[in-house]
Amino acid sequence: MRVLSRLASRIQAVSVISLLILITSCGGGDGSVPAPTISIEVPTSDATYATTATSIRIGGRISGASFVHVKNITAGFSTEGYVNYNSQGIGSWFADIFGLVPGDNVITATADKYGDSIYTATAIITISRPLQPLTLILNAADAANATNYWVDAHSFNQSHKIALFADGTGISTTGNALTEQAGPTITFSWSILAPDAIQVINCPTCSYQKITRISGSVDDDLFLGQIETVGDDSEVALHAFLLEPGTL
Repeated sequence: MRVLSRLASRIQAVSVISLLILITSCGGGDGSVPAPTISIEVPTSDATYATTATSIRIGGRISGASFVHVKNITAGFSTEGYVNYNSQGIGSWFADIFGLVPGDNVITATADKYGDSIYTATAIITISRPLQPLTLILNAADAANATNYWVDAHSFNQSHKIALFADGTGISTTGNALTEQAGPTITFSWSILAPDAIQVINCPTCSYQKITRISGSVDDDLFLGQIETVGDDSEVALHAFLLEPGTL
């Protein structure tokens, strides 16, 4: 009986050892599976980057992974990156980030070997937008000091124009920016709806009743915005406003 008991104990011990070896050989965390690597090099390899835009493309190098999960921790936006390996096995990745909010946007890019979040590596960058994006598109302190204005490249026949001044006034063409040729210019007052949005006051014929989701700047010669025009017509797509020299 003792012999049988010892034999049973040995068999049990061998079985446990065999099971541990099997688990280890399947990648149970002993480092036998090479860990992935990832870096951010676009738009910079620095830890921070500043932009006036609401979207940006980031990317860099990658190895040992077929997936990249990208998240804007600040805004709660997530997307999947694109991964490519060239004929020499050198990997690169990129992802387009939308919905950057004013202030600091903490972006994480996680390389995921098999897409199961077991073998991963993460790189981080902070993308900063101005806290008051609206102020960057103002044409001057007031109409008397204006030297430029904005042309709406997505308006009807690209004919609608606007200028915004820091004193809360502005000049705009009249008529529906989506369906009509621009009419004569008219002065108006405006107020701040949000750090990146304006509301035109008491000007029912102005081409622009609201401009929201503003990004860009005078320094860029371009800003983007979602518009509402005469008759409560609105455009979901962003309009591109191009800076032109002169006055309205």
